[in-house]
Amino acid sequence: MKIDRIKLGKSLVVITILFGTCFISGNSVSSTVDAKPIIKNIANTNIGNEGTEYWALLVAVGVYADNPQQNRPLMLEEIDDFYDLLIESDVWSEDHIKLIKGEDGTVGNIISGFKWLDQMEDEDDISLVYLTTHGGPLGFDIPPFDEEDGTDEALTSYWGFAYDFQFIYDDQINYRLNQLESKGVCMIVDSCYAGGFNDGPNWNKNKQSSMTTKDWIIGFGEELSGQNRVILMASREDELSYSGGFAPYLIDGFRGYADINSDDIVTAEEAFYYAQPRTSHQHPTIFDNYPDELPIIYLNDAIKNSEFELENREKENIATTQSRFSFQENSVINGHVKDADTNDPVEDAVVYIRGRDNEWEFFENETTTNSNGFYSFNVPSCSGRITVYADGYCSSESVWMEVGENEILWINFTMYPRPPENSVVYGYITDDDTGNPIVGADIDLDWEGDQEQSYRNETVSDQSGFYSMNVAAGMIDLDVEASGYFREHMDEITISDYETLQVAFSLMSKPAETSVLCGVITDKDTGTPINDARVEIEWIDIELGHEYENETTTDVSGFYSINIPSGELYIDIRKMGYEYYDPYRHDNDENDILWLNTSLEGQTIGVDFVKPLRAFYINNNRLFPYNKARIIGKIDIEVYVYEDWYGQGSAEKIEFYIDDELKRTVNSEPYLWTWTEIKSGKHTIKVIAYDDEGNTATKEIEVYKFL
Repeated sequence: MKIDRIKLGKSLVVITILFGTCFISGNSVSSTVDAKPIIKNIANTNIGNEGTEYWALLVAVGVYADNPQQNRPLMLEEIDDFYDLLIESDVWSEDHIKLIKGEDGTVGNIISGFKWLDQMEDEDDISLVYLTTHGGPLGFDIPPFDEEDGTDEALTSYWGFAYDFQFIYDDQINYRLNQLESKGVCMIVDSCYAGGFNDGPNWNKNKQSSMTTKDWIIGFGEELSGQNRVILMASREDELSYSGGFAPYLIDGFRGYADINSDDIVTAEEAFYYAQPRTSHQHPTIFDNYPDELPIIYLNDAIKNSEFELENREKENIATTQSRFSFQENSVINGHVKDADTNDPVEDAVVYIRGRDNEWEFFENETTTNSNGFYSFNVPSCSGRITVYADGYCSSESVWMEVGENEILWINFTMYPRPPENSVVYGYITDDDTGNPIVGADIDLDWEGDQEQSYRNETVSDQSGFYSMNVAAGMIDLDVEASGYFREHMDEITISDYETLQVAFSLMSKPAETSVLCGVITDKDTGTPINDARVEIEWIDIELGHEYENETTTDVSGFYSINIPSGELYIDIRKMGYEYYDPYRHDNDENDILWLNTSLEGQTIGVDFVKPLRAFYINNNRLFPYNKARIIGKIDIEVYVYEDWYGQGSAEKIEFYIDDELKRTVNSEPYLWTWTEIKSGKHTIKVIAYDDEGNTATKEIEVYKFL
């Protein structure tokens, strides 16, 4: 669920470590995503008692030297949100939290952060570590040989893409956490391959080769030494994790939604079991060795009464825009569709494209082939996939493709005739409450053969709720939807030649939309109303496992209104040329009016340095990272231009300044100027990027030049 809020994968690894350690000690209980919450006693945790202090190390790298395409700005936003939540709780204070972000996320600084935590905490305290960056399998096991799969997991520092050795691996983290004396430590790993961070430092992989997973987990807990810990991992060891895919739900849990026993204490276990079923596209796991429940947040009125709505933060060094992008379909995709057996043209085939344009907006378009099997349609600069349908044929699909501005792209398709449909699937669609037939329900069938052929068929239920479709032998998925009901599906049904298969569905009614969501959307810079902004809502019932979506748009005054049910709600706002990111939960009561007025910030370009960075350079060659930029001789000043979500962009021009004196203007890539002056001392390099809409972005770096 909430696919639109998931932006970019964190492979190499994105890690959220909360109170934690990758490794656990003593007798332990481990749970996977299918486990049910076991809420234990927390009466003896002494939360907030005198003598117990709460310490946190929060690390978000998010930007990377030499590889700005790997930048993940959501890492920085999520850690800021978590920091803001902590300091609202009575047991946390600013001087007990160390925050390391962006360019400061070097190996040395991160290790220093662990040392700081070790110096500050003692045996009466609770410790928290939150670490988010890229990462992944290292490819080999550094002694001690403790990895079941033969590879340690590595976390990428700011310099991690520039130097192969600039990473921190799981055994190092375990060593640092073993130095802590805290009575409770919980680690939350929000990352690609996060499940690989629960390895024991002394585990013999040969010993476990004949063991079951359950035996290994139990043995793992027995082998470890160290303080009581809870490990929360955002994904399995072989899975990707996504920005916005796990952390927002976890933060929601700590805001109080996870407090299922209403004691005003949110524990690590409660937060995990709240976030777990809401996380999609990845499977969070937990390893719990804490004897009771490990308390994290002590709720107060400030937290419980806060909607925690995101103010759309202005990005550093980026000027907001008053002009807006326009949606222009100035590129063309065309091609021919032919019969795979005869090579004859396929007439009246439906050619459908769905994807995202360069502003991350969804778009779709379709056309049909003429008598020569030819199709053509206009599209914006975009990325997406094309699917072709035709009566009597299996569907055909393109690979994921990209189209640039003013580009003409040819994509041809061949279609295979459908195999004989000599089998039948049938059944009845009924109301789950009353048992009455549902008339006019849409039944979609996706068929897949053993040669990767596929096609889609559909029908509707009649007055008695009955449906029937002919189908070929193979694997089928059925999807049923009716107005006013939750959609149901059944996947991977095998049907044989000449088989008659009955598959019935009982649909549950959607909740009554007795409440209203409304508000006014304006331009953050000008205050003017924004017309035709799309407001999307997603309602979730976790207990029943149901969700549904609805949407509306703003009118000329920027006003919108949409009927909604009471309960758990997520809201997304989309408008070409604007940025909006609020992944957090909203709640409304029955027969209530929920007002959400929003000011949207305009999208614009950004700029960052590729060179020089905080390093030591001689004659344009970087020797090693340094705490300040040090330059001997000439240096290439090179910059990178990015757009929304740090996707690569382009600039109309780049101005290069030394101590506010304009030195060069560059109008095309590469955005580079070589500084050759002999000018010793401290100087400020500044660049200003301009796009074709008149927006600007500025970045500065202080350097010391010796020659």
